[in-house]
Amino acid sequence: MGETVFWLKSLYHLGFVRFFSFYFWIEVFGIVGVLYCGVVWW
Repeated sequence: MGETVFWLKSLYHLGFVRFFSFYFWIEVFGIVGVLYCGVVWW
């Protein structure tokens, strides 16, 4: 029983981290894309 709870918490934590890192990279690419376009159009 304890191991099951441990695995569920681990999976939940992993999904949480991946969810946030996913949005983090979207923001990073978005900022980089805007800067790149600004440099190109400049």
